[in-house]
Amino acid sequence: MATIQVIGIGDARMRRLSEQVRQALEECALAGEIEEVSEYNRVLASGILRTPALVVDGRILVEGAAPSVDELKTLLSDHRLLSGKLYRMKRILVGVDLSPASENAVVFACHLARLLGANMEVVYVMDSIFEGVKASPSSFLASYRKTMKEELDAFIRRVAQHSNVECVPEDTVAAEERAPGDAPPRMRAQIAFGFPEKTLADLSERADLLVLGATGRGGVVRKLFGSVSIEVSKTAKAPVLLVPPHAIYSGFRQLLYASDFESANPDAVAQTLAFARRLGGQVHFVHVSSPGEAGVEDLEARLHQINDDVSGGTHPFIFSRVIGDDIVEALHEYAFDNRIDLFVFVTHQRSFWAELLHHSITREMLLHTSTPVLVIHTDEHKEA
Repeated sequence: MATIQVIGIGDARMRRLSEQVRQALEECALAGEIEEVSEYNRVLASGILRTPALVVDGRILVEGAAPSVDELKTLLSDHRLLSGKLYRMKRILVGVDLSPASENAVVFACHLARLLGANMEVVYVMDSIFEGVKASPSSFLASYRKTMKEELDAFIRRVAQHSNVECVPEDTVAAEERAPGDAPPRMRAQIAFGFPEKTLADLSERADLLVLGATGRGGVVRKLFGSVSIEVSKTAKAPVLLVPPHAIYSGFRQLLYASDFESANPDAVAQTLAFARRLGGQVHFVHVSSPGEAGVEDLEARLHQINDDVSGGTHPFIFSRVIGDDIVEALHEYAFDNRIDLFVFVTHQRSFWAELLHHSITREMLLHTSTPVLVIHTDEHKEA
């Protein structure tokens, strides 16, 4: 049973929030009794900055507002997902090498950040100075950093001008003053030193999503699913969105979740379903199998149960079994027929993704896709 607290000063706004929480609880699967907290010392100790507030199991779900009953139903149903990066989505990290391909990554990240109310960090990783045996002089590093920072700032301005996307400097708008979709995302640009694979993987620990372009001039992503991006997708500590150079952002309305028996991890599935719902998207669970494969019905039932736990069955998904020998070919054919906007690969083991990309046919098909790919791992869903 969940611990549910409505915190406030006993005014009309607090009473309204309490009543709407009660209505929402009657219509969602979460069980718990509401405790109203208005005693001054307890309100102060709660850490709440604005009232009224809703706290569930120690997590602040609402602060300074009284959402609608429908909004509260979603928050209460999804509160256990708040430890997952894919659900939180407060900070988006974009690795760039100043190429046209990484421009597209910035464009996709800007749209997602605005839609989800997230902030952005655009990073250029400098690695050429580490090719020698001796470290470069500090004065040279400072000068080089300044030059590359100017190039990075110009790159971001060019993306904004050519792509009709907006962003604002990091300190222009306070985060609490923004709501998803109502203002351009805040963006921070920085230069990092190191080898791209390790540096991006390390930086991803404090991000909720890492976005990479599909091709590049050599710094961050040398080739679609080339050595750097494969390595990052295996070792990153956040979900990785790989954006092909010719992809055009039009929202993520149809998401294809490449489903197998291992990928039906409850946390991963719940995170993906909640992520799709926030984007207004439809999830297609697609299982490619041989004609006589057993257990597919159990897999579908397991997915339905997870969906019921997450949304109470109010957001149905599509489950499709596709018969075929080549998994990726079958997935791409399904994607073409169903106008898929995003591939989602959720793996139980980090080695799966690299093994999948090892096959030449798979690599060749993905090289020519214009559909972004989201790579997440089941051990990424806990709060860092």
